[in-house]
Amino acid sequence: MGAALTNFLKNLLSPKGRLNRIGFFHSFILILCLFILLSILNREYISNADGALIAYLYVKSLQSMLLLALWTPSIIKRLHDLDIRGNWVWLAWAALLLDAHNLMLLNIRIGTFLQTIQPALFLFYAVVLVFYLVLFLMPGSSGVNNWGRVPE
Repeated sequence: MGAALTNFLKNLLSPKGRLNRIGFFHSFILILCLFILLSILNREYISNADGALIAYLYVKSLQSMLLLALWTPSIIKRLHDLDIRGNWVWLAWAALLLDAHNLMLLNIRIGTFLQTIQPALFLFYAVVLVFYLVLFLMPGSSGVNNWGRVPE
């Protein structure tokens, strides 16, 4: 168990190789726990700060970017396990960029803007949901593929 955990943490930030469904789920749980912890710390800090809304938005955006940076190598490796190029990770990045918190930082009149593009956003997030379902549920390719052998 100790060797598996050490190997998992060592490979967390590397986009090389493949990652099976179990490893992908484990990295998801780790990043989810980190996200929850950062959200709690963000809420506690922001509630006592001046200019709370602006501070909250900046910290939330930085938090999202940090977590996406940790999540990106796992997505790429999971795509490799499915024998798909890792370039499809742009869906996860675009979902982050179209987040309402990040749009608010751009000083876009968020309510009006989101109302205008609501059907397109709905369709886009449906595609992102299908993308993540594929990553979580589809078995990887068997045998050796373009990105290496089957992960253990």
